[in-house]
Amino acid sequence: MLGFGTKKNAIKAKIDELCPGHFIEIPGGWWSHNFIRSSFLIESPRVLDELRAAGIERVVVHPDKSTIPFPAPPDLDFRRTARPSGVIEATHVADKSASASVPEALQAAMQRGAEMRRRQEAAEQAHAAALQETQFVLKNLLAAGSEVAARTRAFVDGAVATVRDDDATLHLLSGRQGEMSLRFHSLQVMTLGLLTGKRLGLSESELQDLATAALFHDTGISRLQDSVRMAAGGGSRIEQEAYQSHVLYSVEMAKANSAVSKAALAAILTHHEAFNGSGYPKKLAGEAIPLLGRILALVDRYDYLVNPTAGPLGMTPAEALARLFQQESARFDKQVLHAFAKSIGIYPPGSIVQLSDGRYGIVIGVNTEALMCPSVLIYEPSVPKGQAPVLDLLETADLNIKNTLAAAMVPKDVLDYLNPRGRVAYFYSRGGA
Repeated sequence: MLGFGTKKNAIKAKIDELCPGHFIEIPGGWWSHNFIRSSFLIESPRVLDELRAAGIERVVVHPDKSTIPFPAPPDLDFRRTARPSGVIEATHVADKSASASVPEALQAAMQRGAEMRRRQEAAEQAHAAALQETQFVLKNLLAAGSEVAARTRAFVDGAVATVRDDDATLHLLSGRQGEMSLRFHSLQVMTLGLLTGKRLGLSESELQDLATAALFHDTGISRLQDSVRMAAGGGSRIEQEAYQSHVLYSVEMAKANSAVSKAALAAILTHHEAFNGSGYPKKLAGEAIPLLGRILALVDRYDYLVNPTAGPLGMTPAEALARLFQQESARFDKQVLHAFAKSIGIYPPGSIVQLSDGRYGIVIGVNTEALMCPSVLIYEPSVPKGQAPVLDLLETADLNIKNTLAAAMVPKDVLDYLNPRGRVAYFYSRGGA
């Protein structure tokens, strides 16, 4: 497990000694608890309740990463009474008379929304640069010389370093970031694959192999006829068999890049195999499929469900995740499937939801402390949609998600406001920015 903070300053503590503002590490690694991260800043008294409910009695506090001292002075001991430290007070509204007419909770949610949009914009800029680099390595895969291999290694190393960072954050990007292209799909699969691999505890070298395989797993599709490519495995039996040949083409093409290891080639070869033996090209089953191939198989399928090749509309992220668990789980390694769900949340970014108070919203962020409590952009007709409020359900004890909705079930004015993406794009950034 990665180190967090300065070890010599770390302090073992009981849960009842903690307050919002303390940065903690849960001993035992990811599989010893149900939290997405093993280390995080406590932002709400609700987190303390969830730690108790999980049966966790002691944690490690890192004072150098905490926002309040440990132990907390009596005047700061607000474990159950004070406003969570993550809520931004709305004290900088230009028009004070207008500010007075806006409820304090709404002001705070609007400020949170502005901060989330700032973070999203930073992630979108990083995503645009990553798309350009993906385009370069794909377009020049068969070029002579060492430049492409060097660029591939540098790109992969940077992606792995970012995802392995303790504070790496997954973002839902705006609609303009979605596109129907090989570079977009390859980057999506790399992003989701790395997050899942990190959750499974893969080493740095394994993550590098996984990222490299993700970049090149579908390059062979470029050798297929247009009709076969657009059918994406459907159509006649001949078209299906022709489509399946892209796996071998991809392996053959990827061999031209010296940055692609044998482990990465094996992952490319097996990214359409299924845990129950129903996949292709060799109908491997269970652990005969290498772990990296099992990860690619899952994240490739998820991206196809939300961003299908044929047609502009896919499933919502929540619908896609439900389908993987309820209808297609036999095709996937259950350990990988659960790690993937923990990586993107029970309500993945992009899911349209209805809250327990009846309001509509769209999930835009995953809370690292609790899978059931994402950040939700709320439909609030009294506020321009460019200033839409965002609620962190981890900090709203009286609110939860009632259900998830397909776009067809949501009123048109709500859809226009929430602006759900026709194509769902994810990317990560460091340090919540």
